[in-house]
Amino acid sequence: MALTKIGSIGINTGIKFAGVTTITTLNSATDTLTIGGPVSIAGTLTYEDVTNVDSVGLITARDGIVVGSGITLSKDGDGFFTGIVSATTFSGAFSGDGSALTGVANTDVIFTDKLSLPDNGRIALGIGSDLQIYHDSNNSYIDDVSGTGNITIRSNQLNVISPTSETIAQFNENGTVLLFHDNSQKLATSASGVTVTGTVAATSYTGDGSALTGIAVGVATTVATGITGITTVLDLANNDHKITVSGITTVDVRGGTEGDSHSLRIINSGITTVGFSTYFLFPSGSAPIIPTTDGTLSMISFTVHRQGAVGLATQLFAGASVNFS
Repeated sequence: MALTKIGSIGINTGIKFAGVTTITTLNSATDTLTIGGPVSIAGTLTYEDVTNVDSVGLITARDGIVVGSGITLSKDGDGFFTGIVSATTFSGAFSGDGSALTGVANTDVIFTDKLSLPDNGRIALGIGSDLQIYHDSNNSYIDDVSGTGNITIRSNQLNVISPTSETIAQFNENGTVLLFHDNSQKLATSASGVTVTGTVAATSYTGDGSALTGIAVGVATTVATGITGITTVLDLANNDHKITVSGITTVDVRGGTEGDSHSLRIINSGITTVGFSTYFLFPSGSAPIIPTTDGTLSMISFTVHRQGAVGLATQLFAGASVNFS
């Protein structure tokens, strides 16, 4: 049996249909079919040409909702969209790598306050996470242990400052590099070299030190050649002295530091007579006689006993001469 049109008079007490009930049309487009109780449909409920479905209460879909071929809402709470998703805001955690997202520029992510990560939470940069920035419970790190290149800091001026505003180091483009100790500058580079304020302590130095000024070299040699018939003055700023003499020559000294030891090597060039100033004190009380023969090689060692001053003569303790000819 099919009912094609039912009026509203006399049916409010309920009508029961044992078979299939087909309602082709209602009275008009504005009429409403109202069912007060639950509706149970064992098969498939098909809506044909329905523009809107308006539900005042909660819609429960036990196995999810499928809208065409582009939207699926699963019963587990997942949403799958094959088209464009537009939203004014996002809230909550975002999962996935976002590799397929488009239209998101890297300048669009702005943190007005800070980016917070827990201890050992890392900001990883690079495809292989080569550069990592993180903080553990005690220290902070910038790690580039797996990368193949260097960490390069670019700036025309770089300052390293402590939390209490003490300057530790300054690096200036085309200018100086300054190192500080306790906020006091100790080392500065310049176009001509390095200036150190304070004491330089080193276990060793390389080079001959010929360009060093203002310091005494540990062992340095004074070489004098072609001395004939004059007084040869030894500069005791050096420790070793070598003279080549001819004729009558007197050996004198200047400077020196008490306790310093010195050596004097004498080479005779021709017949030579070598004498010593009164500064030299010998064990026998008189100066040794240096051989006069041409080519004679002699050596005398001496120590500064007393440094000369105004009204006070220098005194050198000297040993006897040794002849190596």
